[in-house]
Amino acid sequence: MRAVTAVFALALLLSSIPAALGAGAGASGAGDTGLAPRTGAAGRIGSGASPSPCADGKYNFLAPAGSRWRQPLKWQFRASSVPAGLSSTPVLRAIKRAFNNVTGARNDCGRTDRVSATSEYLGTTSRKPAVTSAGSCGARDGHNVVGFASLGGGYAGYTCIWWNGDKIVEADMRLDSGTAWAVSRSSCNNELLLEALVTHEAGHAFGLAHVGESNHGRLTMSVYIDGLCENQESTLGLGDMKGLEALY
Repeated sequence: MRAVTAVFALALLLSSIPAALGAGAGASGAGDTGLAPRTGAAGRIGSGASPSPCADGKYNFLAPAGSRWRQPLKWQFRASSVPAGLSSTPVLRAIKRAFNNVTGARNDCGRTDRVSATSEYLGTTSRKPAVTSAGSCGARDGHNVVGFASLGGGYAGYTCIWWNGDKIVEADMRLDSGTAWAVSRSSCNNELLLEALVTHEAGHAFGLAHVGESNHGRLTMSVYIDGLCENQESTLGLGDMKGLEALY
């Protein structure tokens, strides 16, 4: 049973469809609500009797048609948004590692990389992610941006994708500036590891949705993360990889 968990809440925003994308298009978003209580209405929260990550093949898609990128996900970082107390250089390194964890299918299962998805970092930007402070998808602008800003205490991170049929055409990630972050386990002091959370969010950016915690809680895309100063979500499980392989 995990001692501390952070919950990922999914919100599909299919009613807000940019006119420029036309019919069969929309936006989907998913976010991390931060630390969850140990008990809730249904009892104790945790991964239950979930199988090991290398034995669990479960996955879900974020967009209805299983949309995917047809070209590299080229993204920019709003370095000026990094919260006080953090340095933009190690923060950016952690975010890059997180994207590479997904595209490189980083795992402890002895499984080779069979994921053809790629990403490319384009540098810094003054643009903001098209994600609202309340945790919803705003108006897309044709740029894929990762940046920090307040999420009102409701989320530690929120990722939106915009899709047109089976193609993802934009992805933005907003990380909460009020969350206590750490960029490495060696420097972590009861904080949320950035690489772990961003690896999960990058999974959303490439089209993966959540899987249930009670039966699939050891996977990167499960509803809860392992806890403060834990980095397990940076390593993909079988289902995470199979989902990506089905798309790419």
